[in-house]
Amino acid sequence: MFFYFCKESYYYTVRNSNKNIIEGKTYSFKIIKLVKLSKNEEFFILESSLGRRHLLTSKYYKRYGFEKGQTINCRVDKINCSGKIFLEPEHPHHKQGKFYYFEIKNIENQTNKFGEQVSNITVIDNLGNDAICNIDKNTAANFNVGELINCKVQRIKKGTLYLSHNSVHNKIILRHGKYYDFKISDIKKLSDNKTYYILLDNNKNKYILDYEFYDNYNFRIGQSIKCSIVKFSSKGYYFLEPQHPFYEINKEYFFKFIKHEKTSITNENEEYTITVEDIFGNEIKFTSDKDILSGEKALQEIKCKVDGLKKGKALLSLIE
Repeated sequence: MFFYFCKESYYYTVRNSNKNIIEGKTYSFKIIKLVKLSKNEEFFILESSLGRRHLLTSKYYKRYGFEKGQTINCRVDKINCSGKIFLEPEHPHHKQGKFYYFEIKNIENQTNKFGEQVSNITVIDNLGNDAICNIDKNTAANFNVGELINCKVQRIKKGTLYLSHNSVHNKIILRHGKYYDFKISDIKKLSDNKTYYILLDNNKNKYILDYEFYDNYNFRIGQSIKCSIVKFSSKGYYFLEPQHPFYEINKEYFFKFIKHEKTSITNENEEYTITVEDIFGNEIKFTSDKDILSGEKALQEIKCKVDGLKKGKALLSLIE
């Protein structure tokens, strides 16, 4: 049985113009050059067929053999609410959703966050990188180091393969930004001494939501809820965000005004931090380049747009 933590790749656009880029689609990019932006950060500058340039962290793809002038295909993993684009280049040897034989490097039995005994098999991919294959513990006992094992590539992120064996429940590949149905199977304290909602998908895979962020949602055991995929972590887990009981993304609402603070960026531009209160009494802060107190009488509430949700709170922007 699988479990996922409900909680990016370091790729982003140089220019914030992505109207023709669709999440989940694959596009061709030309490698313009390799640049070093800091002591420990190197990036490939990629250029799309539309002439838009993007940065791709190089350290995850050192064994891909990328060269200046080469054209590569990249999947748009996600586009976040601020317009950043996260790309994942095609693997030279492996494709997502396909089965391959891998050599076993190590077999490890361990206890997961739920206190369950699980097995992980470390294998070596065709580039010499390690990858973890989730496998049923009893099935793992039939394999030895040095043997070959047939695993399915469930996901490729930052050049790392995330694998599964057909002895376990089928993982479902969830897409960033889409909503999926989950059932709350339990509310319990786990090994880190924190309380979580335990969620199940249709294949009985487990996920968790941090109870403290969603206590006001009044979730119940047995309840079906919809959650969007926030991101896929470097450890192979999905981070989820439930639908808010009151706020919908891209809709506008009035929020109780708390305070307004000015932060100087340069001599010519100023930024303001605005604090409001949501329907649960939580304080929410966001920034704006507009002085909402200029020439105005005391504000009681302001109208904001909900751009997204994070840990039970709305991500807001000011309505002009």
